[in-house]
Amino acid sequence: MSARTPTAHTRSLVADLFGDDPFRGTTAAEHGISRGQLRAALGRGYLVRLRADVYIAASALTLNTSSPLLRAKEALAVLQGIPAVVAGRVASDLHGLPFLRPHGMPDHGAVTELMVLKRDAARLGRRPRDLLVRPVPAFPKDTQVIEGVRVTSLLHTAIDVIRMGLRADWRRRAYAMPLPEALALLDAATFRSGARTPSEAAAMVKSLRPRFRYGPGIRSVDLARDWIEPLSETPLESWSRGHMIVSGLPLPLVQHVVMGADGISYRVDFCWPEMRLIGEADGLGKYGETPQDFRRAKDRELRRQRALEAAGWTVVRWTWDELVEDPLTVMQRLRQAAIRSHGAA
Repeated sequence: MSARTPTAHTRSLVADLFGDDPFRGTTAAEHGISRGQLRAALGRGYLVRLRADVYIAASALTLNTSSPLLRAKEALAVLQGIPAVVAGRVASDLHGLPFLRPHGMPDHGAVTELMVLKRDAARLGRRPRDLLVRPVPAFPKDTQVIEGVRVTSLLHTAIDVIRMGLRADWRRRAYAMPLPEALALLDAATFRSGARTPSEAAAMVKSLRPRFRYGPGIRSVDLARDWIEPLSETPLESWSRGHMIVSGLPLPLVQHVVMGADGISYRVDFCWPEMRLIGEADGLGKYGETPQDFRRAKDRELRRQRALEAAGWTVVRWTWDELVEDPLTVMQRLRQAAIRSHGAA
């Protein structure tokens, strides 16, 4: 039987030492793997270079290189074993929280944020532009582990992203999220944390407030706290309600049940009973996945709208794309419908 080639030996050694996780070339060198061996393994396709001096076994690269899990593990590999907690937008993506880009603002891509203990910060060398390290006296006690990665808690993460979710790299100033986008995060995070009323949700956010310094970012959280509605069913509904608040529209009832002319009770996204006005935010999920599902859903929607209009309600609908492209026009349609309904009353 022939002996294994040096490159096969390197592949086996990398698998034993690092498994499916990214690793630094300097860490590999500490275990006897030379730069030449790494270059040979790269040339044979056994390894993939993620960034300068950070590698992963090609067989382990089942994730897209922009996936939050891989980005988190890649950032942790850069620290070479220094304990850290993943925070910010990468933690938000790992939690599955909605990140909505504010209208008119470019998305520079998420900076990977890591909390490290202050006593370890001095051990850090140069870091890439897309890696932000935040020294803290102690890690939060409510951190969670998602797929082997330690991250900030669900609600802590939402607050962090609202405070400074818009940042091109660690040397640039971070910008806070506006109210509509902040509500999409807080509605989802507080509901998943167990809140079912606005007061419960506000209390949850208030309980974490002492963790964060006062500044422009945290003021955005304070502003959004009083408008949280954890029963909003989708990010589109939360986002729409935020734009209503910013536009000065009267606050609607959410997930309200009204009676149609056909005697059937319908639950609507937004309702202004005194104006006999209904708002419906149409996300794609409600229409199913197949053409047949779509046709059936549109037929039900048409019959439902006719029943509501026959009962004296005005129905205004909008889609995700309409809110993305021109939220002011969507809000103006609602305002005009409210004026017409008020004048007809």
